[in-house]
Amino acid sequence: MTRSKVFKSGNSQAVRIPQEFALPYGEVEIIRRGRELVITPIKKQDGGAIFDALASIEGPIEREQPTEQQEREPIL
Repeated sequence: MTRSKVFKSGNSQAVRIPQEFALPYGEVEIIRRGRELVITPIKKQDGGAIFDALASIEGPIEREQPTEQQEREPIL
């Protein structure tokens, strides 16, 4: 088990993360599970990659035709 110190950084608390646990990204998500704090790195998505993927789609995109709407009694 590796130990680290909690210290004050401005108005927040901080924990020095040892090199063996270095995180690859600059932002993390923190959740509390009982007495544990779970720290998960957040990988930022490149918005341009999404548009590139959409642009690579060739031909028209076929959509399903909506089904006929059912008659229902109003909710009171």
